Amino acid sequence: MGIGFRRELAADLLAHREAVDFVEVVAESCYVDDDARREVLALRDVWPVALHGVKLSLGSAAGFDEERAAKLGALARALAAPVVSEHVALTHAGGREIGHLTALPMTREAVRVVARNVAATRRHLPDVPFLLENVARTVAFADDALSEGEFCAEVAETTGAPLLLDVANLYANARNAGLDPLAELGRFPLDRVAMIHVAGGLLDGGFYYDTHAHALPEDVLVLTAAVLAHTDAPVLIERDDRFPPFAELAAELASLRDLPRGRGRPALPRPPSVIDDLPATELAARQSALAAALVDDAAALLEGVVGIERTRVVLLGKRVDDALPLLPRLALRRAEVEPLVRARVEHWPRPRERVGIADALRIGEACREVPALADDAARDLLVLRARFAGPDPDGEVHPRRGPYLGRVALGGRSQWVMKGLGSRAPVRILSPRGQTR
Repeated sequence: MGIGFRRELAADLLAHREAVDFVEVVAESCYVDDDARREVLALRDVWPVALHGVKLSLGSAAGFDEERAAKLGALARALAAPVVSEHVALTHAGGREIGHLTALPMTREAVRVVARNVAATRRHLPDVPFLLENVARTVAFADDALSEGEFCAEVAETTGAPLLLDVANLYANARNAGLDPLAELGRFPLDRVAMIHVAGGLLDGGFYYDTHAHALPEDVLVLTAAVLAHTDAPVLIERDDRFPPFAELAAELASLRDLPRGRGRPALPRPPSVIDDLPATELAARQSALAAALVDDAAALLEGVVGIERTRVVLLGKRVDDALPLLPRLALRRAEVEPLVRARVEHWPRPRERVGIADALRIGEACREVPALADDAARDLLVLRARFAGPDPDGEVHPRRGPYLGRVALGGRSQWVMKGLGSRAPVRILSPRGQTR
């Protein structure tokens, strides 16, 4: 049993170490926040740490982000991660950052694209299992040729990778499509499942959203029990918001731990099928059009794609969700910050890349105007501005490659931050007492 590690859970988890056998961390949370990276590395002394990526865009037909894959591999080695996982999804297309794990059309052309990108990713990873996760689908495609389970089976077969089965996503997708979740589960290759994710959700306007912010529904527990009848795979709870008293999470962990388990061992990687080199030009063009429709208010709706407007609404909420972890002090005060910025984000220019960073800078500036939040905002902005310049009039931000020296006044004292030459140079904070870190 494991849980997704979040700073809001840290104190309780460390006080109740026996509640979990491992934790999972989101890789992207460590890329621009040195404090988060240090905290995550310290977890190695307490539990095994599984590494979970969310922005590799394994479904991108037009190209592959080698630099992000290299970052993922370097962090996996630093953590001695026993497994690395990512989503079978699209997060970039047509030069745009979507900011959301967008589902792929369930076609064999998409399977081939995923297989090529998985093969490219593996070149950067340590020799540990690379798990592929199914995603919640807020858009649907008229030309889907496979069921979700059949699509995941072909992905597993073609890539040779084990699956991370997100039972909550499976439940949401089946329910929203008017299908029986247990019947849909039967279409999945349960012998290829090496890890299980579970999470809570919310029914809103007749559509069930996988929120990671609510208690586990009974139906998700039933589905999880059905999976565990076939495998002894580890199970992990994802909780990202609206954190309850830890006793409630501990009770969910205990109820999952008590579920009967089958004797099947977690899946191991297999040799991939032969991957062809045919260009997926048609899929790349469709993905570019989809990204434009999702992030450009003036874009026309796409023929054969359902759920564009709903996904646009989801993306607005995701912008705040993605930005707040980059502001660690303000993130701990989310209940005060979120109402302040939720109504503003819709009117902020949306850059083509680094959306979360641009939004984080704007959130920090907005919070500096509120006396009760001003000091925390100033500290968070000091570090973020050492790494990034902008936003410019188009909303774009850029890595700061030159040296940087910055200062804020906090309670009559100065706090300084220094960064050397190069976008990856370490950021050093000079505390009011004159100590650096």
